[in-house]
This record gives sequence, structure tokens and C-alpha cells, in this order.
Amino acid sequence: MADNLLNSKEAREYLNIDQKEFENYSRNSKEIKSSERSGKYFFKKEDLDSWNKLKESRTVILSLSEYEKCFEFAIKMAYSTKASHGTGIRGVRSEVQMSDDFILGVLAEHGVQKFLRDKFKVKIELDMVVHPEYITPQDFKSIQENGKNRAMKIGVAVKSSKWKNCFNIVPPIEYENDGRKSEVYIFARVGLPSDHLFRILRDHSFFKSVKDFLEKSDGFRKIKELKEIPVWIAGFSYHDELEKRTSVPGLEFSGNPNYRYVKSVGDMHNSDKEWKELVKKL
Repeated sequence: MADNLLNSKEAREYLNIDQKEFENYSRNSKEIKSSERSGKYFFKKEDLDSWNKLKESRTVILSLSEYEKCFEFAIKMAYSTKASHGTGIRGVRSEVQMSDDFILGVLAEHGVQKFLRDKFKVKIELDMVVHPEYITPQDFKSIQENGKNRAMKIGVAVKSSKWKNCFNIVPPIEYENDGRKSEVYIFARVGLPSDHLFRILRDHSFFKSVKDFLEKSDGFRKIKELKEIPVWIAGFSYHDELEKRTSVPGLEFSGNPNYRYVKSVGDMHNSDKEWKELVKKL
């Protein structure tokens, strides 16, 4: 086999990523390019290098203080009177579950804000005021132009997901409803540990005994320290580019309606040129 051609195992080890992530990125979203021969997948090193370079250039790091700001907002949202109205995907959620859902989205918004500022020198203002009576339809409030903030020309929604996911899935109410739909949907993967709240509490007085027990006991995982949160800006799609589907690999949509609007990361806009073109429209 040529030196620059790797099989799936070698490619995953070369990128040093989780197997499930690798399978999703290469087979489901196809953002990692491959060729198939006799049912097996092979990868060029230059394609793996290009994907990894793009990933690094699209990942921003949020500090612990930025996380705390986002979590504070998420808790406020969870206790607002309209918190349970959401998108209709899930049933009744507890305040802890809702705040966990909200923080992923808020972290994604701050990640996109930081990405646009650092990469393209664009200053976006987010709506960080909790409105208990209604849901803010768009995630960008204003943009700075000539030293002053002005209203956005188009509606932008920032959609969040866990690190391994490779589809932006938009519920019908956020796509079809004139009061909720957006012209652009930005998709961000958020590297938020599932035990992030425990990591924050690990040094709190009432939690210390648990932490000490876990650190001294065999057969138990330790509660790691939370230092930063990576946010990977995976790409964006315009409204008419999303596809109406009843399923994605590994997930059958249920409920009424039983469809969603979907776009895979591999089919999203993500080049510097495309981002610059989007910025001009904001």
C-alpha cells in the first residue's frame, strides 16, 4: 500500500480521535474524504491533514469564566416561564435537564461570536437578556459597523451539538414558522463534558468528601477539573439548503410531525471565502 494511503484503523490513529467520532465524520457526514474498495475504506494522508487543519482553524476555546457566564444564563432560562415551550422534541424536562440543554446552545453562540471576532474581525452582539414571556427567534442581536451597533440584515440561528455528531437537525417549528425561522443556520460542536457540573462542584465544601473518596478508591473514575470548553464551528447552511428527512443514520425521528430539516457537516459551507461572503450579508 502506498505510504500516503491508510486504512480506517490507521487513519483513526493518525488523527488520534475516538472511533465513533471517526466513523461519523468519515461515513455519515463524509467530511473526512475516503475511497472505497471491496467494502473497505482508505484515506489519503493529505486529506486527513487538510481535515485536521480545518478543524483546528475552526475551533475556539472558551475560558472557565466564559463557561460560568453561559451557565448562569442557562439557569435563568431554565427557570423562565417559557422554558418548557422549546422546540417540542422532548417531553417535560426538569430544571437541571433544561439548563444542561440550554448551556450547550449558549456555549455554541459564544463560540461563534468569538470565532467571527478572531477570524474575521466581526463583532456580533448576542442577546444575553432572559425574556420569560417569549423565545428570542434569532441568536444574533446586532453587528458592529463603523464603531456603532446596527440591526442584523438577516436572521441567524446557531445550532449546537455534541462533539461526535455530524448533522444539523432543525425541528419544523424553527424552520417553517415565519416567526422562528432563520435565513442562516450555523452548526457548532461543543466539547462539554457530561459531568461538567460535578467538575465545577468538585472543590465545594459539601462535595469534597465525594471527590476525596473517588480519588482514593480503586474502580472509580475521578472527577476531573474543568478548565476550558472547546467549540468547533463546523459550518453553516442557508435556509433552502436543508433537507426534509424522517431519519439520519442511527436515529429515526418520531413525534408529530415525524420529520426534521437536516444538513450534514460535509455538505455545509465552511471555507474562508464562504464565511466572508456570509459576513457581508449580516
